[in-house]
Amino acid sequence: MQQKIGALLQGYAIVTIGVLAALVASAGVYGVSNMNSLVQAKPSQTTVPDYSAKLDSIKSQIVSINSQIDSVNSKLAALDTLKSDVTDIEGKLTDIQNKAARISQTPTSTVPLALLVDKSAYNPGDTIKITAIGINPLKTVQVQLLDNGGFIIIHKDIWSDSTGKLSYDLQLSSSLVPGNYKVQLVSDQQTQSQPITIISSGTSQTTTGSGIFTTQTDKSVYQTGNMIQISGTGQAGTTVTGVMTSPSAKTYSASVTIQPDGTYVMFFATQQPYETGQWNISVTNLGQSKTLSIYIGSDSSSTGTFTAQTGKTVYQQGESVQVTGTGTTGSAVSGTMTGPTGKIYGASTTIRADGTFFMSFSTISIDATGQWSITVTNLGQNRVLSIYLR
Repeated sequence: MQQKIGALLQGYAIVTIGVLAALVASAGVYGVSNMNSLVQAKPSQTTVPDYSAKLDSIKSQIVSINSQIDSVNSKLAALDTLKSDVTDIEGKLTDIQNKAARISQTPTSTVPLALLVDKSAYNPGDTIKITAIGINPLKTVQVQLLDNGGFIIIHKDIWSDSTGKLSYDLQLSSSLVPGNYKVQLVSDQQTQSQPITIISSGTSQTTTGSGIFTTQTDKSVYQTGNMIQISGTGQAGTTVTGVMTSPSAKTYSASVTIQPDGTYVMFFATQQPYETGQWNISVTNLGQSKTLSIYIGSDSSSTGTFTAQTGKTVYQQGESVQVTGTGTTGSAVSGTMTGPTGKIYGASTTIRADGTFFMSFSTISIDATGQWSITVTNLGQNRVLSIYLR
């Protein structure tokens, strides 16, 4: 049995080896045949297209683009230069604006603002004579009357003259309540004020006993050599003291006793080498103090006679009527021109260092023709002039 099985296995192996040999031979024949077919099917050599024309076009486009880039770079450089110039101009404009702002905020007048009133006590309905210097020329100035609480009762806008001076008569209402008030002047960045008292219109300023204390100077502008006179009323037999203070804070004192009729007069001499400018005088009686202000001109100032005259006697409608004259240096000159129909023009100025003054009244083309009168006032003196308008 074992022999049969061995013979069968041997036969099977032989058959298997034969089959494998046949398969190998067949695969070799197929591989050679397939390779021959591939060799026979290989195409002829590939032809490369000619791109030279397209390359030349691309090169031309690149050259054009480079040219455009160079042009843009050139324009950018020009823009950078222009930007630098604009920045420089902006800086210069800013500097000019800053300088202009500083100039506009700085008063052009070299004289400090000084406000003077003719006295310290008034009755309701009186006129306060206001004189001011140190204002910017030809500018509007706010003239105000304030009550004791700081409330503005009267407000006027007045033009300064070409020399920076102002002279104005402020009319008080007859209904003002007696008490303490303040006259205030506002000019650009400068403000000055002077205290005043409104007394009862029915009160006599010359009563004895417990009379009301008042004080005032005889004028507001003085020259070296003038006598500064201070007068007023108060309780008879009591002492009034005065302290006059210069712009540099030097002081001069005086005192006097009130007369039985309730009046007094005090003097300060100006023969000394007083400083020019605004001086303050503090006057005290029975614990009450009042402050006055005056202006003292230079030693070389003119104290000439007050004169006034017009430039001519006949003017055309719309012309400016000019008035010139002489007077005491530093004192105020005011004028009114009245037409045949009652129309009034006003003007004011201050006498210059050489003792002369100039003012003008502007007319319009529809003003009434005919005779016009001009009244010019300086330190209580009046001059009346006449012109014809046609």
